[in-house]
Amino acid sequence: LNFVPNTTSLAENTHFSYFLFFGETCNSPIGYAQLSILNESKKKSLLGMFKKCEKTKTIQWIAPGSTSEGVIFDPAYLKDGMTKANSIFKEYLKRKEVVEQTLTLSEECAGLIPKSALRSTEITVDSLIKNRRSYEEYISSLDESSQKEVKKLWKEVYKNQDYRVGEYPSFKECFEYKKNGLKQFKELKKDPAISDYLKIADMFLTFESPDELFAFVFLFHGRQGQLFFKTFALNEEVKEELLIQTAIMRFYDEADSVKLRFLDSKSYTKALEGLGFTYKKIFRLELERD
Repeated sequence: LNFVPNTTSLAENTHFSYFLFFGETCNSPIGYAQLSILNESKKKSLLGMFKKCEKTKTIQWIAPGSTSEGVIFDPAYLKDGMTKANSIFKEYLKRKEVVEQTLTLSEECAGLIPKSALRSTEITVDSLIKNRRSYEEYISSLDESSQKEVKKLWKEVYKNQDYRVGEYPSFKECFEYKKNGLKQFKELKKDPAISDYLKIADMFLTFESPDELFAFVFLFHGRQGQLFFKTFALNEEVKEELLIQTAIMRFYDEADSVKLRFLDSKSYTKALEGLGFTYKKIFRLELERD
C-alpha cells in the first residue's frame, strides 16, 4: 500500500496535509486522509532569567464534509489501509513537538486504532440514497407523519404568490432583474459564511420574490453520483426543512445522482430519519504514546 502526501498552508500558524492511499495493483486511490496542524510557540523561563521559545504542534485528523471523517478507505481495503495509516500516526507521535493528536473516524476505522482514548461519539447524518424514480414517489414512500410535514411546507410556499423557487448556474445571475438584487449581491459575495462556497458551487437554488432573495441552496457535484448541498437562509422565516426538501427535489431531478449529502457535518435527528437519511457513528479519539 502506497500513499502520496501533500501540504498546504491555511494561515500563519495553521496548515493542513492530506494523504492519498493507493493499492499495490490499482491506479485509483483507495483511501484519503486529511489533518490540520496548529503550530504554537511558548516562552519558558530558565532559572528566572533567560526565556526559551518552545514550539509545539497540535494535530487533528478531520476533513470537511457531512461526517467530518479524517481518514476514509474503500471498505475492501480498510484493514490494510488502517495499518498504513497507523504507521503515519505513530510517526507523528514520535516527534517531540507534537503535544496532542486527535482523530475523527467512523466506527469501522476507530476499531482498528490501538493505544487510543475515547473523547466523544456522535451520531451524524450520512446520506440520502435514491431508491425511488421521482420526487413524488419519494414523498409517497415516507411515513404518514413525514408526508404531512413535507406537504405542509410546500403548501405554505404555494400560498404566497410572490414566493418562488429559482435555479441558476452562477451566483451573480441569482440577482439579475431584481429590484434589490445589486445591493444583495454586493453584500453577500463578501459574506465570510458563504464566500468560499460561492467559488466551487455548481448550481444555486433560491427562494425569492421578484424584488429580492430570501434563501439559497448551494449544490456541488461529487464523484460516483454524489450530490452535496448547503443551505443558507437570509430570512429566518424560511425554514431549513423547506431548503432540505428543495435539495431533495433537485436530487431526484438528476438521473446521474444516487446519493445526497449535507456538505457540513449535521447531527442525526428523528426528523431526518423520517426523511430517509442514513447515519454514521463518529468517534473522536486521542492517540496515546507507547
